[in-house]
Amino acid sequence: MTIHRGLKLRHLRIFLAIAEAGSISGAARDLGITQPSVSKALGDLEAMVSARLLERAGRGVALTPKGDTFRRHAAQALKSLDAGAEAVRGDAPGRVSVGVLPTVAGGFFPDVALPFVAQHPGLRLTITTGSHLHLLGELRAGRIDMMLGRMPDTPEMPGLRFHWLYDEEIVLVARAGHPLRDRPAEEALRSVPVILPPDTAIIRRTVEDYLTAIHVTQPDVSVQTVSLAPALRFLEGSDMLWFISRGVVERELRRGTLVAWPLDVPFLSGAVGITTRANDRDHPGLRLLHDALSAAAPPRAEGARQAVSDREAR
Repeated sequence: MTIHRGLKLRHLRIFLAIAEAGSISGAARDLGITQPSVSKALGDLEAMVSARLLERAGRGVALTPKGDTFRRHAAQALKSLDAGAEAVRGDAPGRVSVGVLPTVAGGFFPDVALPFVAQHPGLRLTITTGSHLHLLGELRAGRIDMMLGRMPDTPEMPGLRFHWLYDEEIVLVARAGHPLRDRPAEEALRSVPVILPPDTAIIRRTVEDYLTAIHVTQPDVSVQTVSLAPALRFLEGSDMLWFISRGVVERELRRGTLVAWPLDVPFLSGAVGITTRANDRDHPGLRLLHDALSAAAPPRAEGARQAVSDREAR
């Protein structure tokens, strides 16, 4: 089935505005047009694609399964057209939206982004933070161009491309001067409360595998987070321990305000890199940022790099 000849960009923009606002009235307000105009555009669009894209939900509307599929493709199409128009006008690199996971948010990414935006004054960089699952959804929906952080699991990879930057370990940390610092990790984990990553964090399963391997099956857990600011307050004011990616706490470890246990477990290390949609390689700003991040990544073993670099689901 080909695109209907009557389909115009305004149909896509109005549909995406409705999906974002969750109501016809909200979309009309955001776009500065009348509700009847929004309703008519939606009706015309649904007739052209021969599918129900939205349905009533309480006082607003919600996407149908077909509507959700169409929204992802529509958002990506508009981004591609915007990038193409900027390239033709010579406005590249244009705009880049990046979803940043906590493991790179406090060090690696800002260290690269600061000189990058200085070198490309015409680029507008939008930064979003959130959980792994949230940012994956934003990437697939076309609301961000890139996700920077841990490599997604294999079932999450269809339609995506992953470029490895470096390996990073999960560490067990506590405040400096912790009374159990010289004791084995297994003993410490059985003695004091533990802060775990939440269920939505990609490192949660790896941490659980480690706890199972050392036979700590029921740790005392009352807090779950991967956010540095609240975790630091808990650690500073108690004897709690925290499982977290090293990148989140690298500066605190260097300054000596936090200390880490020597776990020496290979499977606690994982790949950190760039996840993009497989069809977004020609986005000029995205390509420039991709190259800058790759150039800034620490050296790594060639054999290991080839094993996961530029991984794309088949």
